[in-house]
Amino acid sequence: MFKPATKSNLKIRLALSGSAGSGKTYSSLAIASNISQKIAVIDTERGSASRYADLFQFDVCELDSHHPAKYIEAIIAAEANGYEVIIIDSLSHAWYAELELAGTNRGGGTSFDGWKNVRPLERKLLDAIVSSRCHIIVTMRSKTEWDTTQRDSNGKMKPTKIGTAPIQTSGIEYEFDIAGELSAEHILYISKSRCPELQDTSWLKPGVELAQALKNWMSTAPIRLSSAPIVAAVHPQDLRVKQIRTLLDYPVDLVKEWLQFQDVKTPSQLEVTKVDELVKVMCLAWASDKIDHPNHAQNSYAKHVVDAVVKGGEEVVTIQNWMQHIQSPHQASVKA
Repeated sequence: MFKPATKSNLKIRLALSGSAGSGKTYSSLAIASNISQKIAVIDTERGSASRYADLFQFDVCELDSHHPAKYIEAIIAAEANGYEVIIIDSLSHAWYAELELAGTNRGGGTSFDGWKNVRPLERKLLDAIVSSRCHIIVTMRSKTEWDTTQRDSNGKMKPTKIGTAPIQTSGIEYEFDIAGELSAEHILYISKSRCPELQDTSWLKPGVELAQALKNWMSTAPIRLSSAPIVAAVHPQDLRVKQIRTLLDYPVDLVKEWLQFQDVKTPSQLEVTKVDELVKVMCLAWASDKIDHPNHAQNSYAKHVVDAVVKGGEEVVTIQNWMQHIQSPHQASVKA
């Protein structure tokens, strides 16, 4: 009756939510492309995925009807045609269709009694996703709202666009192994994960590193995809430096030169304090042409980044906030 548990047949169930422009479609393609080259996209966003056809290799099925049965039909077809990853972009349109089915009666009025007929359709779609033989990545829209509690250095209100709960049935995230929210700055925050290494982590422009972390989780042993070489897990300090370097648009060659001066090849070979030093070097280099005096730049970095991290702030987010602070009109006028 019982047998040893194994992850050999584990398939990814990943949900990405975010407001418009947060990078849901691009991120799903970037992650999927580093898992397999056999990708099927179920597109309900009027061909948005196809805009990335020059960057990623995939096949697409554009749904005109968003009835849950059409999603199920497309999932079954993708499995039958040998695809290994299915991207559903987006699952929110199924929710819109369910609302219409539940809220309209034969007389043209609205009645939520219709849910007794819609819930089984909803459940069948979720079952098709959970039981699929393919890896599944879904995107979901989030309601766009504005946080008006933030203030700039002058105390003036600084509205910030935020994403709220995904537009789908309540508790949808529990159907997936990993669920995360993309910010307007393309940072993915993992809010729910059955993979311990990913819980409460953040990823700037998620792609190859997150895909590799997912592949490592699926198997307790190194795995090989197609003819690609076996790739080791990404060390957190290496990932840390890469995320910050990407955010700052700092030249990778300069990072390599700095590491060579330390007689190492990767940040993971350094003590954490040395990696802190490298992060500071990159940040101050970015600010060098934006703040006239070096001491002012260092004081600003210490106040807005170091102190914020000590208080529990996410490092990438604090650096991003610091960059926005420096580039604010008030700061620009001070420099001038």
